[in-house]
Amino acid sequence: MRSWIARRTLRAFARRYGYDVSYLEMMLNCSPAAFFKFAPLMKAAAHREAVPIDASFAAKIVGALAEDCGPCTQLVVDMALEASMAKDQIEAVLRRDPRAMNDATMLGFKFADAVRRCSLFSRNRSGV
Repeated sequence: MRSWIARRTLRAFARRYGYDVSYLEMMLNCSPAAFFKFAPLMKAAAHREAVPIDASFAAKIVGALAEDCGPCTQLVVDMALEASMAKDQIEAVLRRDPRAMNDATMLGFKFADAVRRCSLFSRNRSGV
């Protein structure tokens, strides 16, 4: 029953955002236990409580860009638009143009970019 609900939820998500969820469906089919351990992370990633929408999505866009995942970046952009983040702010993040960002967008952008740079520095030092 739980897997059936998960499949319906994944298909609805795929339709809503035009996003390929086949990797999640494969996880659900091959290891339901793994899927249901992973699923709460998606909900946790959406939690922002007091974080402004612009800051939250700016950080998510920077993260998606850092991983060089075009479909992931498009998904985050679509979600940002759905959450009412202004197009000009999304475009400023995609262009990496802090001068065009409002304070909240710049906060999320700078935070995520600092984490990205630190991660790259750590990878380079460890030889990974």
